[in-house]
Amino acid sequence: MNILKNFDLMLAGKPPEKSPEVERLLEEIGMRAFGRSRELASVGAQCVCCGKPATEFRDQLSHREYQISKLCQVCQDKVFNEE
Repeated sequence: MNILKNFDLMLAGKPPEKSPEVERLLEEIGMRAFGRSRELASVGAQCVCCGKPATEFRDQLSHREYQISKLCQVCQDKVFNEE
């Protein structure tokens, strides 16, 4: 995997490429933790946690987090609650 290519993708606001092994692990975690496919959530613009649409985000950072975790804004707020 080319580190510079992944850096360029991140600068362009796109998720970095992951190895097939990492993708399989993330898919397994999604299925075990939430009972949902991370890949299908991504394709359908849904949240892997709650299954609701993941199309509106508070800011660019939250949208970036969706690209990483596949969590919608509401679920991100629950997970990253800083209060």
